[in-house]
Amino acid sequence: MDSDMIYATVYQMMSDPEQYVGKTFRIEGKFYVTYDEMTKNQYYYCVIKDATECCAQGLEFVWGDGSHIYPDEYPTDGTEVVVDGTFELYMENDSKSAVKAAGLMMVI
Repeated sequence: MDSDMIYATVYQMMSDPEQYVGKTFRIEGKFYVTYDEMTKNQYYYCVIKDATECCAQGLEFVWGDGSHIYPDEYPTDGTEVVVDGTFELYMENDSKSAVKAAGLMMVI
C-alpha cells in the first residue's frame, strides 16, 4: 500500500473501529508518547502521514503485555517504529471510543 492508502486505512480504523476489531496489522510510522493529567496514564502512538505529509493519524498501541517501562525501554519521540498487532477496543471513563492495538513494536 502507498502512504495515502495507509493513511486512509488508519483514518477508517479510527472512524469505524468496530469493523477492525480482531484484525491483525503492521504499521510503520513515528513513535510518540503523551500523558493525560485527567486519567494519569501515558498513551503510546504510532503516527503515520499521508504522501504530502500535510495530514497525520495516530494509532494508539500497547507494547506486548504492557509491562515495558517508559522511558527506559521506549524509543524517543519521533523515532521510526513498526508496530505489529491485533486491533482492539477498550473502555476508559465509561467510553468505548478509545482504540488500542496490542502488539510488538520494533525500532527501525
